Amino acid sequence: MLYSKSFIKTKRETPRGVNSINQALLERGSFIYQVGSGIFSYLPLGYRVYEKVRQIIVEELSSIGCEEVALPILHPAELWKKTGRFDEIGDELFKIGGNEPEFVLAMTHEEVVTPLAKIKIQSAADLPFSLNQISKKIRNEVRPRGGLIRLKEFNMQDAYSFHATEEQLDQTFTDFVGAYKKIFERTGIKAIMTEASDPGIMGGSDSKEFMVINPAGEARVLICPKCNRAYAFENAPKNNKCPEDNESLKEEKGIELAHIFKLGTKYSEKFDLSFTDSDGKTQPVLMGCYGIGLDRLIAAVVEESHDEAGIIWPKEIAPFAAYLIDLEGSQGKKVYDELTNKGLEILFDDRDVSAGVKFADADLLGIPIRLTISSKTLEQESIELKKRSEKETKLVKLSAINEILK
Repeated sequence: MLYSKSFIKTKRETPRGVNSINQALLERGSFIYQVGSGIFSYLPLGYRVYEKVRQIIVEELSSIGCEEVALPILHPAELWKKTGRFDEIGDELFKIGGNEPEFVLAMTHEEVVTPLAKIKIQSAADLPFSLNQISKKIRNEVRPRGGLIRLKEFNMQDAYSFHATEEQLDQTFTDFVGAYKKIFERTGIKAIMTEASDPGIMGGSDSKEFMVINPAGEARVLICPKCNRAYAFENAPKNNKCPEDNESLKEEKGIELAHIFKLGTKYSEKFDLSFTDSDGKTQPVLMGCYGIGLDRLIAAVVEESHDEAGIIWPKEIAPFAAYLIDLEGSQGKKVYDELTNKGLEILFDDRDVSAGVKFADADLLGIPIRLTISSKTLEQESIELKKRSEKETKLVKLSAINEILK
């Protein structure tokens, strides 16, 4: 991508009213645009990041056999009335249709996916299976805050699993825990799993949360300094002591990234979702659900990985592999063409601006590698390479750049 042809317009100053690091850097770097309170658009740079996060999630969930579907955001109100959540949730649920609302805007999808599963399930032989989607969710959030951390409209990965036995549910639960750990590792997040608090509107017998310890978080987390076991504040052990080694738990702030639930038969019984067992008896299907907030994950990456100059993207979700600067404007386009022809994602800063402006934008945008060429480096058939996460620069041969970036 040529910078001069891109939809990038960086800002030197933090926009007025912004008080979170992730929103400040993402807006200044031209990744997102605020439409309203708790409502954001992804600009081309930000959408590249979002798509890479999405792809990682799809890959890891596909690896455990979870198939992808697309479910509607607009739900008939009668489905939510059938589960009782139409009235239980309160004002956070958007209802459409005047005094007698006919529809709701989805903040989760149990009410749609449970009856949908009937087309597959007849006997125990049809179980287990799991379905995943990544889509918009709507919540009438009274106080959106923290940039992309708490929104009115947000992008959510939510998967649902269906089982004949508790053993099947336990195995799928374990599979999702493993997949989620890989997702967070690939996106550069050091997530911890906590014993979750009250499952709330989701219901179910067991739930766990994935958190990243960060001062920008709203969740209160208790951590054992010895064994690192973590608990949601509301689910703390007696006397705030770790049950494993009796150490006093330390309170930290955390950003909740994901939540997984064993739903049991709460929704299957409401929708008469059942199967015939080996004895010919009808049994309710056991369910689980598993969700990651994509916007919140992106926000957490920025909160965790930045410095005073800008974002430091992990390489797997960075919008580009490298940021190319040509100090004299001679060979830059040639190098850019050679690298892009080899399939590498390069942002070439071809603007007629000072080197200082280009270096500042390279730092702000946080692309993992900065490449700088000049007559001096070209004399040595080399290019200056600097990793965004490091201070030092080094000369590397132009012929080696392809392999280095890969």
